Amino acid sequence: MLCQNLDNQITCYSACDRFKLNRKKVFKGHVVAGYACVPGVSPDGNYVMSGDSDGRLWFWDWKSCKVFRKLKCHDQVCIQAIWHPVEPSRVATCSWDGTIKYWE
Repeated sequence: MLCQNLDNQITCYSACDRFKLNRKKVFKGHVVAGYACVPGVSPDGNYVMSGDSDGRLWFWDWKSCKVFRKLKCHDQVCIQAIWHPVEPSRVATCSWDGTIKYWE
């Protein structure tokens, strides 16, 4: 389970028996303090993504936890992004600026 934290990082918890923090899986670099930006995982499990307060979409490599790519998507907060369920190279984003965009 991925959790967006107000200290500008995404943490990972296992939820099998009890919730347990995985200290090796922390994704940093984006600024989300004060916003409920929703993190996501690619259909193949290789990438984590999240929007941020500057309208960017961030991608991290799951194994290394390093930033893979950043895209400027919106003029305001990029509040959520969702991977296409069949075509993992496509992502839809939405923002507080009232737009929904589809990316390849």
